[in-house]
Amino acid sequence: MFMQGLILLLACESALGRAAGGTVKGSSVAVSKVADLYGFASYEARGRQLLLRGRFNTLEMEGDSRRASFNRVDFWLSGPPARRWGRWTILQNDVAKMLAPLLNPSEAVKGEGHRVIVLDPGHGGEDKGANNMRRGIQEKQITLELANAVRDLLRHYDIDVRLTRKQDNNMELDERCRYATLVRADVFVSIHLNAAANSESSGIETFILPPAGYPITSGATVNARDRSVYPGNRHDGANMALGYMLQKSLLKYTRAEDRGIRRSRFQVIKNAPCPAALVECGFISNRKEREKLMDQKYRDRIAKALAEGIIAYLNTVKRARNMKP
Repeated sequence: MFMQGLILLLACESALGRAAGGTVKGSSVAVSKVADLYGFASYEARGRQLLLRGRFNTLEMEGDSRRASFNRVDFWLSGPPARRWGRWTILQNDVAKMLAPLLNPSEAVKGEGHRVIVLDPGHGGEDKGANNMRRGIQEKQITLELANAVRDLLRHYDIDVRLTRKQDNNMELDERCRYATLVRADVFVSIHLNAAANSESSGIETFILPPAGYPITSGATVNARDRSVYPGNRHDGANMALGYMLQKSLLKYTRAEDRGIRRSRFQVIKNAPCPAALVECGFISNRKEREKLMDQKYRDRIAKALAEGIIAYLNTVKRARNMKP
């Protein structure tokens, strides 16, 4: 009944096609109807600020902005809410592929597996990733350390965990996805550190694959590449559920700036054979964050956060399949 209601809601608004920012086109739905469908007790629209409150969930959006927040965890919409015919509307695709997995994650993951986890330490070998050699910090080393720590934590729960690389060696991106396919991965998490030309940039962000036909977070246009359907798009809903649980857990343990759940077509997540996310655990290029990343206790908190986020996702899958978490 829930999914039938969602389909009917989306269908009844299909005539409201619009272009978000002049580039993203698609059918849209009145935000008030979304609030009714998902049982929010209240919906307020004050100027451009849109606030939906329920017993357990709070959803905040802003008109003409792609940034939104669910239970104080930021995420990025494919297109911004827009004012049409006197009411605020949101892209149908954002309701189906972003809001629905957040509000009803069991439905989004019910067809997914829960047995094999693949952790992917970013970079390796000649590919150092982000680094500050003066300070003696290299992304490839820390990502491997984090992956090993997360693996050890998960194995305490008898979870089958594999690593794409176990030492400091080169590994092509396609090879990482082939490995995940070979071991029949049910979850793929790629671990990275960030860097930016602006040394003030800081925080944690989690990337998942955009739906086919919609832009990445850092872009507003849709090109031929964006319209392609990749293997990872078979898991659009589960990707969102996984990304949210990872980002939420990372923020809980690090108290870092929330850069949100973002969308990109990185090779390792678009070609993953299962729900996948790529996490950026902090900026080496930011002095304060670099110092934290060089601290073993802080890295332990990141590892614990990643493990807890993965376990939360696995438990959601088990509940959806009527299994004991």
